[in-house]
Amino acid sequence: MTSQEEDDVEEWRVLYQETFGYRQPLFHPEHAVFEFQQEPKFTGHQRNEELNPWKEAYEQLSRGVHVMNSLEQFVAAADIQCFDHIEEALKFLDENPEGHHEKLIFLHEGTHIVNHTIRIASDVQILGASSSEDIASSVILTGRHATILEFQEGANSAYLGYITVKYEVDTEHEAEVALIMEVDALEGGPGHPEPARLLPPDEDDDLEKVHGIESDPTTNCAMVVTGRGMEPTIERCNFQSGNPDSHTVVVKDHAAPKMKNSTCIGGCGGGIIITHQATGYFENCEFSHNLQSGVRVQFHANPYFYNCRIHHQGDVGIFVLDDGLGHFQNCEIFTNNKFGIELKSPQSNPTITECEIHHGRSGGICVHEEATGQFLKNRIHNNEFLAVWISDRANPVVRQNEISDGKHGGIYIHSFGKGLIEDNEIHGNVLAGVFVETGGEPYIRNNHFHSGKQAGVYFYDGGCGVLEGNEINGNSLTGVQIRTGANPRIIKNRIWNNDNGVLVHEEGLGCLEENTIFDNSMTNLYIKTEATPIVRKNKIFGSKGTGVSITDRGKGTIEDNEIFDNAQAGVLVLSDASPIIRLNRVHGNKSAGIEVSSKGDCVVRENRVFRNRFGGIMSASNTIVSEDHNQVYDNLNLVSKAINQGHCLFSVSGKEFYPMHDFYRCITCNSSERNSICQSCIERCHKGHVVTFLRCDRFYCDCGADHLEQSCCLRQS
Repeated sequence: MTSQEEDDVEEWRVLYQETFGYRQPLFHPEHAVFEFQQEPKFTGHQRNEELNPWKEAYEQLSRGVHVMNSLEQFVAAADIQCFDHIEEALKFLDENPEGHHEKLIFLHEGTHIVNHTIRIASDVQILGASSSEDIASSVILTGRHATILEFQEGANSAYLGYITVKYEVDTEHEAEVALIMEVDALEGGPGHPEPARLLPPDEDDDLEKVHGIESDPTTNCAMVVTGRGMEPTIERCNFQSGNPDSHTVVVKDHAAPKMKNSTCIGGCGGGIIITHQATGYFENCEFSHNLQSGVRVQFHANPYFYNCRIHHQGDVGIFVLDDGLGHFQNCEIFTNNKFGIELKSPQSNPTITECEIHHGRSGGICVHEEATGQFLKNRIHNNEFLAVWISDRANPVVRQNEISDGKHGGIYIHSFGKGLIEDNEIHGNVLAGVFVETGGEPYIRNNHFHSGKQAGVYFYDGGCGVLEGNEINGNSLTGVQIRTGANPRIIKNRIWNNDNGVLVHEEGLGCLEENTIFDNSMTNLYIKTEATPIVRKNKIFGSKGTGVSITDRGKGTIEDNEIFDNAQAGVLVLSDASPIIRLNRVHGNKSAGIEVSSKGDCVVRENRVFRNRFGGIMSASNTIVSEDHNQVYDNLNLVSKAINQGHCLFSVSGKEFYPMHDFYRCITCNSSERNSICQSCIERCHKGHVVTFLRCDRFYCDCGADHLEQSCCLRQS
């Protein structure tokens, strides 16, 4: 580049910057398209007209008109048209449609006060102009008497960019309203009604009326876009409002704006409302620190939000109600005062996908009052309460999400809530991964519940539904818990490496079918306290305790299962339990196959019981066991063999097992009924002593364990 060319570039740079103020060349290749060139580059082999971006930018922008607070500050070319107020510029452009000027307004740096709504009814382009790094913050359009900007019929392809639009409350009017309300509260108001009460969030209406003063959330705001076909482009703008009864931005009546890189921050009401069949595309926008919801969608509105941040609202982050739809993708929704997302009322049915929803102070997601919705591939984590709340016949799809590290539980389904809960990873929550209660009836399929601080899945107080094909492991307490009248179907799950695999208690019901329940720390399946489940066609193995324990008046039908390789008994019945045990294969357990003790009363029928370590079917004194057509064979019978060979029973049990056999008390040695002595020790160690038979039951020998004053001679030998 020659020195003359360099001088030419510099001259155009000075003219451009004095005219428009921008630090970089702003290109305007077509209507409603503006692109800054951040670093002008000059190459000697380019065409001459491309060598000077300042000239090119100036020529592309020169047909616009300018609005500034002080015309004296303008020192650019004389042919530039300038105005004091934006209304004058709009009027000029409307009256000269065929003139030299493009419908392009540069709103220069400073605060521009308007006294009534600026209605945009043509394809005008309004652009903030400033030398500031943050152009929008230095170009402010403000007023306090009415909505600041309204895009209406005719503004199909209008443009607004790099401007702050701020609605400031009329403080005199607000003081009058406050005084009226204060007087009414003190005097009881006309007719002395009761003082106004605070309504719960779910009782708010679209049009509230307090003491005769109506407030509409779609009026007196920063910007309104309304009307069919209204598709203005809004870029890099900031919207603010001091009106507590409205939203900062309103999109309604079939309007479909394209809003990018803009903000609604610090509103005294809500952030943005999309209503009455409006749509629109919102990308890289931020909605935060509004006293109400950040985004509200209702009345068949169906917007698309992409890569937006919605956070620190005084209420919920996103509120969809009254037939609202919408698509929210790749958004971050966090630290809202209530839920991150709330869906309410029938036909409310948005899609939330690939979003991050976290640190909600009431929780992550709330779906209620028959709402539906799709929640797909989201990360929902670190919420103060529940990650997902489903109630009141709501029926969402919750699929392929990661739900983790909540300070309460994962998903809570109650009050006849439903939902398809599918292919999620739910882990690390302080309470259960899923709670189902009070008529809840979800379909919970193919999820992975792991590493929870309590239960994996918890059904109680009449909760129902289907739990199918899930992986449930590594939870600190129970894999699946059923209690107090809950009656789910538990089908084809893998439940392993929890404390207890499945716990059914306190009159719990349920049907457990074709599950694989294994390697749990205590009991694979624990039934107690009047619980009556049906347990059918499951594989139950590898427990570090018993395979199936039924105790404390537990009931139920244990049918057609394979119960094997558990560290204690395959099936253990205790304490007035009365199950039906039939058609099972019980084998390879480290204690007995089936043990009935402590007043157990059960039916044991048509089982195949084989290769168990202590014996096949063993029953204690004072039990009622109805045995019929069982096949008991090839058990190792180590208990009987030890006694028959004169060995202390402790030799096969140690302190880890409680084999069933006759046990005695030695009066001479002053042993209590809590000190059990096996038959071999009675015959050898306590020969000639005064002894008494107590009962046949489960025990290990206290003599062999050296719990008595006299050492066991059988163990020493």
